[in-house]
Amino acid sequence: MMSKNNETEPIAEKRLGFTIPLHLFLILCASMPEEHFFFWLTINLCVEALIVFRVLTMWHRYKHDTKRYYSIQAYWMLIGFSIFTTMPFVKMSYGTVAFWPLLVTTLLLFLLGHVWKERIGAIFVNPRREKQLVMWPTALAVIILIGIAIMAVLRFQSMHPNIGIAIFLYMVGGFAIFIATPFSLSGERIEELKGK
Repeated sequence: MMSKNNETEPIAEKRLGFTIPLHLFLILCASMPEEHFFFWLTINLCVEALIVFRVLTMWHRYKHDTKRYYSIQAYWMLIGFSIFTTMPFVKMSYGTVAFWPLLVTTLLLFLLGHVWKERIGAIFVNPRREKQLVMWPTALAVIILIGIAIMAVLRFQSMHPNIGIAIFLYMVGGFAIFIATPFSLSGERIEELKGK
């Protein structure tokens, strides 16, 4: 039974109105162009179903702790973004010698993002790390410029016509992993990191 305190506390909105359409758009893009479009679409929709299930589970758990829930919701939105933007390049490399190294590298990116989440979180919340914080938008700008250059160069090569955009999305998705993981930290841990 809900306590009287919980009845008077604000209830977090689920806020899936932006996350699901964004993910569905990325799912469609990540599933094509392929002769096995429906196969990949099914896999991607299953991944999305797990993400939505997790977000709804967290909503039931933290609906009266709005900051915590919105933080977790942002985490899953960005993790989904990372999965669906890194997948096309990995998928396009299937059947080549680059596939396994690329798959392992991608899994390591997700692992490192979670291992370093406290270090990254401290950069965003600790005022003494302002110099490190400035590097993040700079890194994103460099990634975007390199990605655009790669797309431009590969456009004129005798390669798959979408390889350039796939590499660009892979780079952005890899960057998003490291932005996402600090959102999984609890409010108490964030407060501790402010002083570190």
